[in-house]
Amino acid sequence: MAGTRKAAVTVVLAALALTATACDNDKSADKNAAPAAPTTAAAPATPSAAAPTGAKPEKVSPAVFLEQVTQKTGAAKSAKVDELIQVGEITVKGQGALSWADGLEADLAMDLSGSPLGKVLAPITGGPKAHYLYTKDAVFLGLGGELLQNSGPRWVRYTMADMAKASGGATDQLQSADPVQGVRTLIAGGKVTEVGPETVNGKATTHYSGVISAADLAIASTQGITQAQADRIKKGLDAAGIASEQVDVWVDADKLVVKRTEQAESKVGAVNVSVSYSDYGTPVIAATPVDYIDLADLQKAAAGS
Repeated sequence: MAGTRKAAVTVVLAALALTATACDNDKSADKNAAPAAPTTAAAPATPSAAAPTGAKPEKVSPAVFLEQVTQKTGAAKSAKVDELIQVGEITVKGQGALSWADGLEADLAMDLSGSPLGKVLAPITGGPKAHYLYTKDAVFLGLGGELLQNSGPRWVRYTMADMAKASGGATDQLQSADPVQGVRTLIAGGKVTEVGPETVNGKATTHYSGVISAADLAIASTQGITQAQADRIKKGLDAAGIASEQVDVWVDADKLVVKRTEQAESKVGAVNVSVSYSDYGTPVIAATPVDYIDLADLQKAAAGS
């Protein structure tokens, strides 16, 4: 059981990394900013008033248009997110707010009742649901249940080293929800197509779809992400046993991502990820709590008792 559980965690992290680059989470990341998509296509025309969604300018390739989407979505800096992750028989749900203004930060409530992790964390969180704060250099898990009876710390801190140890080297779990890098990785696949207008979450959108594989990402440095980012994604795919993945995005008339999905087959079962976005520009407060205990100290305390 332990081996299967660890493999499932590895697959989740690798699959989510497919549509997002590894997270440096510091200001030096700007030095490795992804190049813009090719702009050799005709200049965008004024959207037709009669178009069903108004989302896609005329005479622009899907790749060029989606690069415009990354610019507009990136400028929004934050949004509310609703995420569903399914790997084989494991299901994880998350809701909250995400900011990508300066690295990735988030305030998320996770429902782990459909995952073995829910039972593992229940003594710490007080139940199958968990409250996470993601800052630039750590993750904070809200404590509950018996651990709060003595009025102790209300959070446990996982450093990047802690996360890497727990997940086999990955520290980019939050990247699954980043709409900008998700779209850029779709562009990098080189096979994105326009499906057409669809209504998603009550909004008129245009649907774009593509299939991404490690082979496609071999030329990714000229398609919207850096080669180093592509190499990290390919490494995650290989570790999870994923040959290719279908990625779909839905974009509204304001060139903002409304929804993104990912589907693949991995060595531990089918992978399905869905992330919906709303309320762009929403405030995200993910400051480091003052009342926390480090994971290592919590482990020592548990061993002593």
